[in-house]
This record gives sequence, C-alpha cells and structure tokens, in this order.
Amino acid sequence: MHHATQLWQQRPAAEALLGFTEHRWLVAIRRGFLQVLPLIMLGACAHICAAISLPSWQAAMQALLGLSWHEQILLLWQASFGVMSLWLLISISHTLAELVPRRNQDPDTNPISVVLVSLVCYMLLVMPGNGQISLEELGARGSFVAICTALLASELFIALRRLRALQVRWISDLDPLLPDVVHNILPAILTAALFFLLHTALAELDTPIERLFDKQLFALFSSLESDLLRAMLYSLISQILWFFGMHGTLMLQDVARNWFTPATHANELAVSLGAAPYEIFTEPVIRSFVLIGGSGATAGLLLALFLSTRHRNSRNIGSLALLPSLFNINEILLFGLPVVLNPLLLIPFVLTPIVLTLVSYVALSSGWVPLSVHSQAWVLPLGINAWEASNGWRGLALQAVNILISAGLYLPFLRRFEARLDAAGKASFRQLIHSLEESLSSSRQLLVNRQDAVGRLARQLLLDLERDLTNGAIYMVYQPKLNAQGAVVGVEALLRWQHAVFGMVPPNVLVGIAEDAGCISRIGHWTIAVACRQLASWQAAGITKVSMAVNVSPLQLSDPQLLVNVRENLGRYGLHPGDLELEITESRSVSNDEQSNRSLSALNELGVSLAMDDFGMGYSSLLYMRRFRIDTIKLDGSLTREVESNSSCCDIISQVAQLCQTMNVRVVAEYVETESQRALLQKLGCTEFQGYLYSPPLRAADCLQFIEQRARSAGQHAA
Repeated sequence: MHHATQLWQQRPAAEALLGFTEHRWLVAIRRGFLQVLPLIMLGACAHICAAISLPSWQAAMQALLGLSWHEQILLLWQASFGVMSLWLLISISHTLAELVPRRNQDPDTNPISVVLVSLVCYMLLVMPGNGQISLEELGARGSFVAICTALLASELFIALRRLRALQVRWISDLDPLLPDVVHNILPAILTAALFFLLHTALAELDTPIERLFDKQLFALFSSLESDLLRAMLYSLISQILWFFGMHGTLMLQDVARNWFTPATHANELAVSLGAAPYEIFTEPVIRSFVLIGGSGATAGLLLALFLSTRHRNSRNIGSLALLPSLFNINEILLFGLPVVLNPLLLIPFVLTPIVLTLVSYVALSSGWVPLSVHSQAWVLPLGINAWEASNGWRGLALQAVNILISAGLYLPFLRRFEARLDAAGKASFRQLIHSLEESLSSSRQLLVNRQDAVGRLARQLLLDLERDLTNGAIYMVYQPKLNAQGAVVGVEALLRWQHAVFGMVPPNVLVGIAEDAGCISRIGHWTIAVACRQLASWQAAGITKVSMAVNVSPLQLSDPQLLVNVRENLGRYGLHPGDLELEITESRSVSNDEQSNRSLSALNELGVSLAMDDFGMGYSSLLYMRRFRIDTIKLDGSLTREVESNSSCCDIISQVAQLCQTMNVRVVAEYVETESQRALLQKLGCTEFQGYLYSPPLRAADCLQFIEQRARSAGQHAA
C-alpha cells in the first residue's frame, strides 16, 4: 500500500513532465538529433583522426592513404558533421510527419513528400543570391535555421494538404503513388511560395539569416570590458543554445576567434619575447577547465552517473558516451540521456560551466595554476589537455577538482531526473498492462511492434526478459491444489518476475510479451525443466502423491520441440508421465493446425495429463474437449469469484460439472477464498480447490512444508 501511495504521489509530476517533453515538436527535434547522431559521431571521429599529432600515427596514415591522407580523412567530416544541418532538417521533417495525428478523412501524408518540401524551403532561406552555398552554412552553424524550417515548413505543408479546397481527386491505374503526388502539388507550391517571400524579405537585410545572430553577439561581447564577464557570458549563451539542440560551440566560434584565440596568441608571443603571459581566458583554458568532457562540463555528469545512478538505461548511455567524452565529444550523452530539451537538467547544464569559469579564474589569477601559453587541438584527451594547458600537474589537479564540483552540481538534479524517469516508466508500465489486458484476442496488435511508449517499453522488457531468465529475477512459485477432504493432490507452478525497476511484473505481461516476440517456447521449456526438477526433489523427500501442473501457452503447441522437451525432462528426473499436468490457457485460442493437433495427440498417448485453464472465458471451450482428451477443467476466476452472488455463475458451473462428470474429467475451482465459497463450489460439482483459503503461491521450501503439514493433519503418510 505504501508503494502504491508513493507511486500515485509521483504520478502528477511525471505526467506533467511527459506532457511538456512529449509535445510532438520537442519529440521530433529530439528524435531528429538521435537519428543524425551516427553521422555526428562519424564526423567527430574523423576530426580526431586528423588531429592526432603523434609521428607514428601520421606515418601510418600516410602509408595507408598517401600524402593527402589528412584531406581525405576530413572528407568524412565534411560529408557528415560538415552538413549536419541538412541531415537534421531531413530527420526532423520525416519524424514530424510521422508524429502528426491523423484525423478522420485526412489524406495520408507521405513523410518523404514532407522532407522534400522542407528541403526546398531550407535552401530558399540559406542559399545566397549567387546560388553559391558553402558547406559552413550547412553545418552546425545552420542548425537553428534547419530546426525552425523543418518544423514550420512541415506543419504548413501538412495543414495545406488537409484543406478540402486544395485536395485534388485523382484516380490512377498506373501507379498507386500518382494520386498522392498530384495532391501534393498545390500545397507544395504554396508552402514554397511563402518561404520565398520570407527569403525576399530577408534579402533586404543584406545579411544571411544565419549571420544575423553573429552580428548581435559581436556587439554584445564588444560592450564588455571584463574578460571574466565575457567568459561567463560565453558559457551561458553556449549552454542555452546547446540545451535547445543547437551547436553552441560552433555558433559562438566567431566570439572565440575574436577574444579567446587572440588571448592564446598573446600569451604565446609574450613567452617567446621572454615576458610573462597575462591573458587568463584562452581557448585551452575554456576546453580544459570549463567545458570538461564537452559542453556543459559533462565529465562531471558522467561521474555522477557512474557513482550514484541505479537506472540501467542511464548507465548504458554513460558507458557508451565515456570514450568519446575523453576527447570532448559528448553528443551521445546530450541527445541520448537526454540533456537537450530536458527541463530537469537545465539548471546544472547551464550553471556548471559558469561556476567552473569562476573557480578557474580564481586558480589562474592567483597564480596557483600557471596561465596557458600553448594552442591545442580541441580533441586532445582529458588529463593531457589539462597538463599541457598549465605545463604541469597543477592544471591536472584543477581539472580533477572541477570535475568533482560539476559532479556535485549535477548529482541532485540527476537523482530527481531519474526519479521522474522511474515514475514515467511505471506509468507506461501500467499502460502496458492495461493495453495487454484489453487486447487478449488473437487479432490484437503485437505490443513489441507498437511505435509508442508502450511499444518501446515492451521491447525493453523483452530484452530484460532474456537477461533475467539466467540471473534469478525470474523464478517459480507453487500453489497447492486440494481435494474435498483437504489433502494436497497437486501444485501449480507459476512464473514470477521481479524486475529491477518496475518490481513484480504481472505474469500475463510476461507471457504476452513473450508470445508477441516469439520466444514463449524458450520460456515454456525452461518452466517445464524447473518444475520437473522440483517435483523430483520433492519425491526424493517422500512426497509421492502430488502432481505438478505447468502452464503452457497455446502457441507452444505449434512447436514440435514441446513433446521432445517433455520427454527429456520426464526421463532426466525419473518422473512418470502422470506426474506432470500441462495447463493450456484459454486466453488465446488453440490453433487447429496440424502441428498443434499432433502435439496434443502425442501428449495424450504419452500419458501426460492435459488441463484446460481459465475455462469459460469465451473462446471455444467445449470444442476443445471434442478435439482432444482433457483430464482437468480449471474454472475461470470470473465464475468462481461471483458464485455466491451471481446465480448465472452457479448455473454455468453446475452444467460444466455435470458434463465433466459424464466424461470423467476433474473440475478444479480457482480463486477459492472463503469456506462458504468452497462449500458451494463443492455442492455444484467441483472436485478440487485452489486459492488463498488454503495457501497463496509459495516458494519451493515453504510449499514442501505446507504439503507435509497437510499430510500430518489429515493423518496421511506422504510416503
């Protein structure tokens, strides 16, 4: 109850967070960056390869690619990171087209059409009058224009396609794509026309749209006299830009070129002339002591992840981001965790570099750490860059202190973020359970194929299921079945899954995901082996008159290895076929295919008992009894729970019991909770009982103790 109350208290905050971050524009931007992340990493790695100054490395690359190896490597950068805005526009437009909710009578929108229209609109904005566009304008500097264009052009084009006045009815027997193409013509023309008007208006400014921001920034930084204020303002603006998905470092490169690069050269010149360096904030200082591990000083965030987080997904992202972060490449962390567009990490992401700027200023201005006097590549690894920036261990110590400070600043916000992640995950988990319980018909959409939060969670649970089968998180419990005299005549083996994040996973969720993913047979083989081993252990302890029931999905009957698995485990543990009972759940219909019928016939011939579980839920219960021999009927809980309050349940149970008596079939009543309920069920014809009146599902040792106690109280000998 305490856990449920705590979860309920977290729910509004989690839903408020989801309501903000799950807006389709934000989702499209976040997913757009994630989809271009491999290209970003490709370009960054190419830049690292080109920047490594080790003579042995350069000699090896020259031998492999020739004298022009440096230019050839940078081609990878130009084709990927160098045109990042272009790929970002395509990715966001495509994602947004898929996310726009479809209304009744709306024409289907092909995402490729949306991408092409957005691409035309983007080129109209960034292409100068002479038509000569540079790669720099298509790189990270143009990401803001690309994001805005992708959102506005996509939304406008989709909205225009929905206008009935612009919908062109066209029927073609040549190609099914032709009507959609014809319908796109007018909306595409109107969308492009509006952006052409915007291009014309911007052309009057005589400044490219992506350069408007640079002019304002230059004026702002020129008005400041203090290097400390410039460095703090640089950190602030850069982090805000990064938070909204724009490459703050590249968008502020003119600021760095006008103030931090000249400061570096000034210190170099002073040292060469025999004078003392005097500039505090140089490019190496910013990279080594402020932006440690990449923008946002995310080396501290990584440290906080590894030291404190219990969230496995966060740890996995941290592990993936660790090596690139050593070279100051942190896009994996920014877009994978994510930090970008994540309001719960906004404060530390913006605040941390400002704090580190102040700490570094104190350390450098006081003389405790020597001033930087050398230029260095931005991809120089952590530790090495700090040593070179200060020409000694003091810089390394300052970097270590700043990493600890940044970790401390990130830690409380990270914990809050992960608490929200857990609450949001549990909300999705409840939705997953609800969706599964609402969709138990054979025609339902596969959960693992859904493209929403429920589908993503189902796929994550499927991965966890594969892992937890071997680490003890999935285990078996056993619930006794008793006869009318109160003696234990059997037990039912039941799966349990104690998930590391969501707690106890309902068995129907476990089975439903496994059925959807096609791995139910593997789990079924595992449960049969565990149950047979446990029964053999009990028989060795003297329990010889108790059978073991194992649940079997109807889908397993189509697996030819089911019979092989049953035979192997019976032989391996020395069990008689009658000791094992397979309970076929009626939550899905049993297929009438040849393999299923062959499996059922072979199990009958082998002597294994067959039970129809959840009998009465409404598929084809009586038809199953005609198709193959059933030894036991287990009444569905919807009948047994209401037997005392619903006369229709009494009539159904009575009729089923009479039919089973003529066919020599046992009738087991589940969910028996009171003595009066048990007495009525026995009067209606039930022969065996299972429920909390006697015992909940128990661990193996506790179940053995229960059986032995029942045997003693009934005056029976177990042996």
